[in-house]
Amino acid sequence: MGKIAIPTGDGANIIVIATTDDNNNNNDDDDDDVDDLLGLFLRTNDNAPRLDSSIWDFLTLRDLYQLRSVSKSTYSSLEMVEYNRCRDGKDYLVPFPSFPAILGTTEDIKNGAGLFTHQLASLRAMIRAENNNTSFGALRGGILGDAPGLGKTITMLALIANTSGLRPIEPKEFYDNDSIDEHWKLMRTNPVFRTEILKALRPFRDCYHHQYAALAEDVSPPYEDDRFPTLASFERHVNKCMVRRVSQAKLDLFRRNVVSFKAGLDKRNRRFFANDKGKRMVFERNLLPCSATLVVVPDALLEHWAEQMRRHVNLGVFADDTKDISSSRNESTSNSCGSGVAYIDGVGDLSSARFPLNHGQMSILSAFDLMGYAIVVMPFSRIKQQYAHARKRQREEDPNDVSSDGSSEAYISSSPLLQLRWFRIVVDEGHELGENDAGSDVTNFVNRMGAERRWVMSGTPTTGDEDDQKFTSKGLDQLQRLLLFLRHERYGTLPEPTERILRRRGSREQAKSAWAADVKKPFLKKQYDGREKLYRVLDEVMVMHKKEDIGLPKPIFKQSEVSVPVPPHIQSIIIDAVLSKDIDPPSILRNLGIMHRRHMHHAFDVGGSTLFDALVSEYLHTDNFQMKVDEAQANFIANEIKKERLELENRGGALLDGVTALTAATDLAKNFVDRRPIKAVVYSNSHNNLLDVAEYLYGSFDSENIAEMMEGKIEHMSYELGRFRNNYKEGKNCPICGGWNDYTGKKLTSCSNGLVEVSDKDGNTYLVEKERIVRAVSEVEFNSLDARIAFGNPVDIDRLEGAPLTKYGPSPTKYWRVGDCLLIDARDPHPLLQKRWSEEKWAAYGSATCVELAESDGFEGRDNYLGELPNHPDGDVREVVVKLRKWQPCGRFHSRPRWDMRRKQNVGWYTGPTLEDVEMLTQKEDTFLLLLDASLSHGLDLSFVTHMYLLEPIDDAAHMEQVTSRAHRLGCTGPVTIETIHTWHQLDTNAKHVAKQVASTLEDETDESKKRTSTAICDHCYRSFANLGLAKEHELTCDRNPNGNAIVDPFHLSSVYRDIRPPAPMIVGVPGTNQ
Repeated sequence: MGKIAIPTGDGANIIVIATTDDNNNNNDDDDDDVDDLLGLFLRTNDNAPRLDSSIWDFLTLRDLYQLRSVSKSTYSSLEMVEYNRCRDGKDYLVPFPSFPAILGTTEDIKNGAGLFTHQLASLRAMIRAENNNTSFGALRGGILGDAPGLGKTITMLALIANTSGLRPIEPKEFYDNDSIDEHWKLMRTNPVFRTEILKALRPFRDCYHHQYAALAEDVSPPYEDDRFPTLASFERHVNKCMVRRVSQAKLDLFRRNVVSFKAGLDKRNRRFFANDKGKRMVFERNLLPCSATLVVVPDALLEHWAEQMRRHVNLGVFADDTKDISSSRNESTSNSCGSGVAYIDGVGDLSSARFPLNHGQMSILSAFDLMGYAIVVMPFSRIKQQYAHARKRQREEDPNDVSSDGSSEAYISSSPLLQLRWFRIVVDEGHELGENDAGSDVTNFVNRMGAERRWVMSGTPTTGDEDDQKFTSKGLDQLQRLLLFLRHERYGTLPEPTERILRRRGSREQAKSAWAADVKKPFLKKQYDGREKLYRVLDEVMVMHKKEDIGLPKPIFKQSEVSVPVPPHIQSIIIDAVLSKDIDPPSILRNLGIMHRRHMHHAFDVGGSTLFDALVSEYLHTDNFQMKVDEAQANFIANEIKKERLELENRGGALLDGVTALTAATDLAKNFVDRRPIKAVVYSNSHNNLLDVAEYLYGSFDSENIAEMMEGKIEHMSYELGRFRNNYKEGKNCPICGGWNDYTGKKLTSCSNGLVEVSDKDGNTYLVEKERIVRAVSEVEFNSLDARIAFGNPVDIDRLEGAPLTKYGPSPTKYWRVGDCLLIDARDPHPLLQKRWSEEKWAAYGSATCVELAESDGFEGRDNYLGELPNHPDGDVREVVVKLRKWQPCGRFHSRPRWDMRRKQNVGWYTGPTLEDVEMLTQKEDTFLLLLDASLSHGLDLSFVTHMYLLEPIDDAAHMEQVTSRAHRLGCTGPVTIETIHTWHQLDTNAKHVAKQVASTLEDETDESKKRTSTAICDHCYRSFANLGLAKEHELTCDRNPNGNAIVDPFHLSSVYRDIRPPAPMIVGVPGTNQ
């Protein structure tokens, strides 16, 4: 007997015990042992020819896994394999076949990447949770509750890789065939049952009428004695008749209808079929089983999952090819590069996807296409859409109508997601299932889908402020909804197995009542029996690690104050209103910009301090003052970033390569010098506040310095994250105008750069680029121009809202008006623009047709071309006065010929090259600032970020932890600074004197004593406190501080979470010891 370690190429070794027989006792070397091992798999008897050891050059892990073993004991010896790529340098035994392809891309192998110890421990617990009870309907899964930033995505991908290729266990055969045969014999001779037969045939009703009519007549009872003696013979006959006439989907629906028909004939099991488990078993037995894992994610995380798989999963391991797609980072890869493994909704096969993601409104794939993938990723928006479609169909149909197309059974016309029995369903940021009522769109739809295994991924399974008195009560309700999804035996019973998507209560209410009686009410009454039951349930379903278990470097929390002076004239208005006896309230409120005036009447009647406080408070909420707040915050952020970048230059500049991830706080003590590139995030819970601050930030930085995640479109988020992460953007230069077109995920077909059509005094009408606009002509300048060249209408300066006339070209087109008088630079070539094509070249591309179309429309249509600039009388003159006629994208001026269905005529004329004909280019950028909306932040991996600026304080500890964990997470290369910006209004000395004189109760929020009481945050639990002293005092007793003396309320939900210990780690040893 010998121990053999067989390398698998993904960091794992198969540890087997090879036993040689008597005929091979003389073979003592390792090669002979290897051959003997292969012989156990490949030889059918001892006399079969031996294999040369070179077979290992061709045998892969997947091949070995699929080989049949003649010995059960030999196969059992492969249950555990050795994983030698853990980040701590130790080797661990993991379940066969390890985690093939995970962190197995070329870049990962080069960097020595591997799973962390806590990830291996989580995987051990997750695999055990999926296999503790393998009976149908059992809870197989749970909640992956590792703290935000601990690599849950990679952990889940590793679990998927470990079970890749496995299919869900088929529900047992539960029919009494004798009973079915008995009732079939009665039914086949009775014409009354014709309706039941026709219901089974409903999927075929949309065939040619005569074909369906002939089939219906052929199979309608009563039958002759020798026709269809059994239900199986009836099914075979129908399949034979229709196999070449209908799709496989309709044949499968017919099969499902027969199964339901069979259940109705089994009279002895009526009681079983009447309960929820029986109904669900019949329903899921009718679904198409597949080996795919469905991952349901918030829209903002679709790019995250695609990016993680592209960077850290070698898809070729699971496909028919072995090419590594990670090397094709920015190029569209062929379908042979790991194709058929991962499908991203709206994008397609991951192997052929281009980053940033080309996400579009694609139709969802059929069930038969989806079941061929190993991983299918669907965003919440698609789930909501499928829910809406299913609900609409349900309302429109009559389930008792035999002439219906069968949509009440919800197979052909329902969502493909409901047609499959998935191997596993994973909901990322799954706390959203608990936040909403169980009947919400996503929750209701996901609960209806069939799957053998189910997981919720959430670092914060229950959300809300832990200091809220209702936190525990709300959290218990959220947990019960998660248990409903997980199909907990008592507290999350199976939903009714109908595919009618509208809300049904029944078993859901029973589970909710049981949860309230067993857990919620006793726990809220502080009864230890309720706490013990809650702990047992959570300990059963939760796999969780906390950041204090891992030892990540702590984030640096800072509180900054920004004073915003109240304008002097506003203070004067308020002082006059308070001190003067003859006042006009409407005039005062109008001058202050206060719109809500009804409740101010009392303040004016009372006067004194009441009036002073009311006027100041109301002004602070006006749009005018909020604009000053936005500007002050933007200036503060801009100055801080510029200061940090300057300090980085003084330290020697940024290191773009060779920055390694920190794995523990002790790493900071190893002469750590922060040379990371400055990457900052501006975060806000208010979309409007973020937009307002962004407007001022663009005044301090160039557009290339700022990326935005403020819109919900997936392709936009992918593009902006790519810019921020990689410091470059992709796009194409238009061959016509030379303008740059960003590649944002959508295929580039037409140039979007704006061109301007102008005319001059000589009657020439032509196109110019916006860069040629020198300035707009004001009324004063227009009146001073020579009458021979004055043309068009002068531009009102007030229209530009303070922008100079020289900014007319770059300004938003909302300020433009047809007929504006402009001054343009008519040089060609222009120093900033490409030289224009000659008229001969334009003639070859159809300019004659363009001129004909333009003149026929009186130059009011869309047609014109970027031809040579006209020769003016003064040939050396560079600046020419013109009148603005219209503007539109270059691609719209130069459109290719096509038939316009709306206009019922041919449009377009251009036959030359367009964006489709030029190569994609990469353009370097210095993008160091990301504007992040709260609704799009959950789950993002921003481990490379160095600074986060919060525009408003966050009091919810769970929310604060989520925000911080976008950057404070595994893979971070240094500590992240989280800086909350507090704004304060500032009054001058005179206004303070008046406030004191009238005994104002409005606190002076610029007083130094007030600044010292600004909020501080606990480094361990992320709770906010009124001042730093209170925060430090709390840390001594913080229950998440491993060195603190915590006094814990055992009946606070957070205390139960903290009692759940991290799963035991995997260990190295002889196979069989790590069970």
